[in-house]
Amino acid sequence: MTYEEARQYIEEAGRSGMMPGLVRMLALLGQLGNPQDKLQFIHIAGTNGKGSVAAYISSILAVSGQLVGRFVSPVVFQYEECIQYEDLGGVHFISRDLLAQVVSETAAAVDRIKREGGEVPTVFEIETAMALLAFVYWHCSIVVLEAGLGGREDATNVVSHVLASVITPVALDHQMVLGGTIPEIAAAKAGIIRKNGVAVTSQRDPAALTVIREEAGRQGASLHEVGKSEITVRKADLEGSVFTYRGESYRTFMAGLYQAENAALAVETCRHLPAPFTPAVEELILGVRMAAWRGRFERICTRPLIILDGAHNPTGAEALRSTAETLLAGRRLHGVMGVLKDKDYETMVEILVPIFEDVAVITPPGERGLDKEVLAGVWRRKGCRKVSLADTVMAGLKKAMDACGHEDAILIFGSLSFFKDLDWK
Repeated sequence: MTYEEARQYIEEAGRSGMMPGLVRMLALLGQLGNPQDKLQFIHIAGTNGKGSVAAYISSILAVSGQLVGRFVSPVVFQYEECIQYEDLGGVHFISRDLLAQVVSETAAAVDRIKREGGEVPTVFEIETAMALLAFVYWHCSIVVLEAGLGGREDATNVVSHVLASVITPVALDHQMVLGGTIPEIAAAKAGIIRKNGVAVTSQRDPAALTVIREEAGRQGASLHEVGKSEITVRKADLEGSVFTYRGESYRTFMAGLYQAENAALAVETCRHLPAPFTPAVEELILGVRMAAWRGRFERICTRPLIILDGAHNPTGAEALRSTAETLLAGRRLHGVMGVLKDKDYETMVEILVPIFEDVAVITPPGERGLDKEVLAGVWRRKGCRKVSLADTVMAGLKKAMDACGHEDAILIFGSLSFFKDLDWK
């Protein structure tokens, strides 16, 4: 199978969507010789912050000498981001040749399942299996694995050698699948906690935290909580943050007020890993400093100031507004937004409308993209008087730039799905 054929196979498989449950995944991995049993994992679930926390953990472990596999979903700028590893030389995406190889092996396993009358795996399950095969080929010493949707019934929850289960803050999202309340969603996320294992969380919501504590208790797992009072932000600007956590000073070059908490959660996780994975203090500090994650309050241009942020739900919108009001104080803000139709975009707009001078709206690619006319109507109803429609994110950026003054800023947000279409030079 060539690279082009592999990409075509994944595109066609993507029409199946996502479905919870572990039966299909277990069957697929069984056909592939159970590659997950040859690896050790840090498993991450949560609503917001998973990608950033994973980036910090991966960076910390890499500078401590580990070969760290990482499965990323969704990707931001190119498909090969989804399967990567990090070492002392930095982050490396899967090659086209290896991608074609693992797709070919996985496709053959899917064909065997079909011939035996089994249920066909979803595209996320196929991609997870591909990633596990690649990690075995690379001889990864440890894998940082993000759950795709939920936790308990997520395809990634088939892994057995889990060194730590990490739960980032829980918020309302994917209610049709995970449940309509914070405790229900927290219960789904907490399903990654392993019997007699290690669990780490930075959860703030009392209802969610209660559920996580109860699940850890049922599993006999040791739960380590990152308390907000233990984090002191000394400085925060567009260059990142300086903060202290449990007596140590850290510097992150990932901007956003929430990054100190994400980094602290990563630090706490790494502190509780068994030997030989436990980093030294200086490796924790260096790993946090060197971590990078695209599309999270990321500055892509200085003049004009253009920032990408993957905020795609109300909690993310709150974080974006708080960060913008602090780090961009005194600037007029121009927005470019696209959002998926299954998100709570009404609440997102209500949160963000006070900070924007004007907004250009687009329809993200794919069947899940919310029509720009619908989104424009929401912005107008919520009080934004300057709303324009654009056919592409680049056209939306052009409209924002036309309105942008010398000291203004442009924020592009709402979904990671269209960032790859940016052609900014």
